[in-house]
Amino acid sequence: MATLCFQEQVPVPVYHPTPSQTRLATQLTEEEQIRIAQRIGLIQHLPKGVYDPGRDGSEKKIRECVICMMDFVYGDPIRFLPCMHIYHLDCIDDWLMRSFTCPSCMEPVDAALLSSYETN
Repeated sequence: MATLCFQEQVPVPVYHPTPSQTRLATQLTEEEQIRIAQRIGLIQHLPKGVYDPGRDGSEKKIRECVICMMDFVYGDPIRFLPCMHIYHLDCIDDWLMRSFTCPSCMEPVDAALLSSYETN
């Protein structure tokens, strides 16, 4: 009796060197890899939290993530942008890997983030 061996396939991450380009991680140039690593580092410095509609009266202001159009639910992981807009953590992290602007107000996230470093 022959034994079949199935090799588990690990998906190769897909990145967006520019908003209109999509490439596998293995297809990126060294320069693109460096830029993406820097962008990931900047994203990780943005504050994150948990959605709590009872805090600060936020239930009246923000009810849904404008990226996925789903209502926030108590306990959802969220990320705050410097412009004070909030999004689901996974939604905004994916968005910021493509475009480093707020999807609501189009404010450049990196400029605001970098200026906050300069003042500290």
